[in-house]
Amino acid sequence: MGIDVEGIERQLTATWAEMTGGRAEGGEAGVTRACALNLVVCARDAGEREEIEELLAEVFERNPCRAIVIVADAGAAEPGMEAYVSTRCAVSSKGAKQVCGEQITVEAAGASVASAASAVAPLLAPDVPVFLWWKDIPHYEDKLFRRLVETADRVVIDSATFDAPHEDLKRLATLISERGERLALTDLNWGRLTSWRALVASFWDVFEYRPLLAAATDVEIIFEPPPLAPSEIAPKALLALGWLASRLGWESAAGTRLEGGAARFDFKTKTGGELRALLRPADADECGGGMLRRLTIKAEGAEFFVELKDGGAKLETGTRAGAGERALGRVLAYEAASEGRRLGRELSILSRDLVYEASVATAARLLDTFGS
Repeated sequence: MGIDVEGIERQLTATWAEMTGGRAEGGEAGVTRACALNLVVCARDAGEREEIEELLAEVFERNPCRAIVIVADAGAAEPGMEAYVSTRCAVSSKGAKQVCGEQITVEAAGASVASAASAVAPLLAPDVPVFLWWKDIPHYEDKLFRRLVETADRVVIDSATFDAPHEDLKRLATLISERGERLALTDLNWGRLTSWRALVASFWDVFEYRPLLAAATDVEIIFEPPPLAPSEIAPKALLALGWLASRLGWESAAGTRLEGGAARFDFKTKTGGELRALLRPADADECGGGMLRRLTIKAEGAEFFVELKDGGAKLETGTRAGAGERALGRVLAYEAASEGRRLGRELSILSRDLVYEASVATAARLLDTFGS
């Protein structure tokens, strides 16, 4: 059982004609049809479908596109597949004109879920990139995921949703390694680390700090426990340590799981020194959203830190040298952007993020030193 692709295109043509009164491109009717990309997303249940519908409203504000939403009810007793179309519009920032994209919803049930990816391919708008937004855990053995990946130019995931962070991060590293240049993958959770990474990297911009940072002996990362696996290390904390280790050339020697969800990792630095990294959960009164609370780098007689302050509204950097007072560095507003807005930002990027891939690979190797 398939989808009448020509029928879908006729529906779209009729819909646009009705919206624009038959005027080409809708210019005189105050409506402009636009399609900068294809966005494919899969919902596994009614709750996830409703969430996707809400998030797509934010995405369309800045990224008019053709969204193809697959509603996959694999548990249905009877197979079936049907599709219908709708439009999504946002008012242009330059005036009252509406810029509109379109949505095709594919409802697949039972055994038909396996062929949903084949049904999607002919529905894609030509000559624009294809993004796959995969809200589930990216397991390559999932046939639907694997087939949709084959059609995508870029895949967007969110490691904050991992329900088994240690194993899922190792699976992700394997997927990236095996797919290589054929898979451009991005992570909304990595985007949430952008401000942190920029502030930590800014310590190296100060010439006087560089010898101290090169002789670092300790790193401490305090994180909120991940809500779906409170006894494991939050993916964001693992990615942050993976980023530091991969960028600075630290070689992992051993890892030890500690009580209360903490872990210690021992490294050899490029200069031959020893470095200890402690990842520990925040105090019990902190919310458990998997966010970072503080990242500290210590050297002999010196300390450099980035800390989340004011209830998560600001990021503050600072240094301590010797017995002196703490020197406040920079204070930045920290935008806790919604998932829809973060996704919208990722839709402007097509290339692979090699720094992210190296950070994932390093984090997975760290986890291998003590097992899951």
